Amino acid sequence: MALSALILLAGCENAPHPIPPESGSRPIPGVIPWTPLTPNLVPPSPAQGPVPLPPGTPPCQAIDLTGVVIAQNGAGGHIFIGIRLAGITGGPCFLDGTPAIGLTDSSGHAIAFQQVPPAFGTGRQRAPALIEPGPAPTPGLGLKVGQADLTIDWVTQPEACQPEIQPVIAAKAQIAIPAGGILTMAIPPEPAAYLCSGLGVGAFEGPYVPVQPSPPPPLPAISMSVPSTGRVGVALPYLVTLTNDHPQALDLSALCPTYEEELIPGDLQKGGPPLGGKHFYALNCGPAGSIQPGASVTFQMVFLVPADATPGKYTLFFGLGYWNGISSYSQATVTLK
Repeated sequence: MALSALILLAGCENAPHPIPPESGSRPIPGVIPWTPLTPNLVPPSPAQGPVPLPPGTPPCQAIDLTGVVIAQNGAGGHIFIGIRLAGITGGPCFLDGTPAIGLTDSSGHAIAFQQVPPAFGTGRQRAPALIEPGPAPTPGLGLKVGQADLTIDWVTQPEACQPEIQPVIAAKAQIAIPAGGILTMAIPPEPAAYLCSGLGVGAFEGPYVPVQPSPPPPLPAISMSVPSTGRVGVALPYLVTLTNDHPQALDLSALCPTYEEELIPGDLQKGGPPLGGKHFYALNCGPAGSIQPGASVTFQMVFLVPADATPGKYTLFFGLGYWNGISSYSQATVTLK
């Protein structure tokens, strides 16, 4: 509870301030100098990505699937027909790539379309689409996990073709499922299709869902070297040493931790409100680079003691974390005179 209170109180001041000449902030050999850097306090939003496939998921066959037309839109002299596929039997499977599709008329005769890439791509990175058994897709509802979309298109305006090209009316689509079998389904008979530009066929696409980023690496151990006394209104220099006590290297330049510092009257548990300080800042991670397992890096720190501070005993709190969360800290006692 005390730590939570500190974090709430620390949000009052966060503006960089110059290094006063009396701060003792001259560079120390082997120590990373203090620089008041503004931190990024907002954790990254989850990226959007395809639904991951469970290990061992097999490819779908036509017998595993059902499909319906869920949308029909026209643009630029084309008709775009959205087809949605879902599972009906067995366990999870996946669809991947661009299928071969043939169209037939109402008499069942094949239409001599040449298959071509879709008129407009989606811009998404292609990935296998997870298919799971469930209810048949419903037009008007969004794409759900366990379903996949597929788009076909053709030219609907005669201006794009030679005058002698006649329109044809498609009635059914025959979708060759890559792992085996053909799925046949009805499609809207209008508008008419002109063969000159071919049949555009897109790839199978599943929904995009939030993909949680990898958790940040564990924080290093913290130790401090703090003068036992300080002066009211005078900057208090101190050192913070971070030791990587984990088996993997810690790359501070790839993800720089946030630090919080506070000067609290009395002790950490029962002390009063913290004095003005830097509160949340980013470490000077650039010069630190990576900390190898078992190695340490020391940072120079400066706490600006307010001129209206009351002389007495204080606790210097130094906390470390990622973004807006402080999860590890160290403390030291300082007497202000």
